[in-house]
Amino acid sequence: MPALVFDEPAVARTAQLAGTEPRVNWFLELTRPEAVEGRRIVNDLYSRFPDDNGRMKANLRSSDEKRLFTALDELLVHDLLLSGYRLDYEEGEGTRPDFRLYDQDDGSYVAAVEVVTLFLRNDWNAEERRHAELQDALNARLRLSTHSVMFEVRRWDATPSVKHMAKWIGETIDELRSDPSVLPVDAFGIQKKVYSTRVVDIVVDFWPLIPGAVVGESRNVVLGGAAVGGWVDSNLRLRERLDEKAAKYDLRGKPLAIVVGVRDPMCDVGEVHQALVGSEEVVVATLESRRKGDGFFGRWGDRRVAKREHVSAVFSVHEWFPGGPYRPRITRFDNPLAAAPFPTDALSVDGHWGATERGPTHVRADWLVRPGPPIPVGMTSDR
Repeated sequence: MPALVFDEPAVARTAQLAGTEPRVNWFLELTRPEAVEGRRIVNDLYSRFPDDNGRMKANLRSSDEKRLFTALDELLVHDLLLSGYRLDYEEGEGTRPDFRLYDQDDGSYVAAVEVVTLFLRNDWNAEERRHAELQDALNARLRLSTHSVMFEVRRWDATPSVKHMAKWIGETIDELRSDPSVLPVDAFGIQKKVYSTRVVDIVVDFWPLIPGAVVGESRNVVLGGAAVGGWVDSNLRLRERLDEKAAKYDLRGKPLAIVVGVRDPMCDVGEVHQALVGSEEVVVATLESRRKGDGFFGRWGDRRVAKREHVSAVFSVHEWFPGGPYRPRITRFDNPLAAAPFPTDALSVDGHWGATERGPTHVRADWLVRPGPPIPVGMTSDR
């Protein structure tokens, strides 16, 4: 019987993870049904993964989120490819792709696959961590009664007093319990109040619990911290990561695909598309919209030489988390100027972008199958 990555916890825990808690505790400690299913999925995928040195298992159990999510991405891609090919993992010496694909019948070498994971940029990750620390500290001081709260940061010059802010939230909830009309209700049915001090201005949303809601010691009052935001540069950072991975592997004359596990919540399919085909610009003389030519795909300026023709395709994977509410959503982007096509049956996809017309002097590309919204677990999509 293959070794398990995660055993069932000996102690029941149904409370949600704290904001600063390692995500691996979802698998190590939680006993709610979604976590049970997550452990089952990881153990099943791992049972087919070649892990002679135990590195994959160690990464899957790591409290370092980058190690954990990178391992989950490799684990998923391995299993999806395994349905159609014999695989070798990190075969050979020196610079090598993650997977080499071989024909299951005649054993011939078919293609290579490299997996890369894109995370939220460092400064926003630090900001999220800061908000999560405030969220956890407030939850440690508050007990759920009639309202839950969320907050949005308008100004943060220094860390606020958790003791003072928790007391302020508790007093506001007491006021709302005595007189719900003490705060106005906005167009979305939310009551807001600003916590303002010398160092912060924080907008707090107060949400009344639905009638009959269970109130227990394990239920948090603060449901979420402030969202990070600003100028989104996910496409630029993805392009940089792809450039790093597009090094000259020993491909043995076969096509290469790069699969991107998207862990950056700002990086939707549109950001991936822009990273590959380039950003838009407007020609002043004609007001015509066109691509700047700064995409990962395309040609090298006036030289008319194809960029990275050894990279045949890029796949993006969104919504992949074992036991999560959605199943992985995979979008394929073919390099219109690739030296060789990537096998069409390697990965089943939900969206597909590629060449729609080829002529002696031009290639046109567009969506062949437009990607849809996230797909709940148990549902299928048109492919």
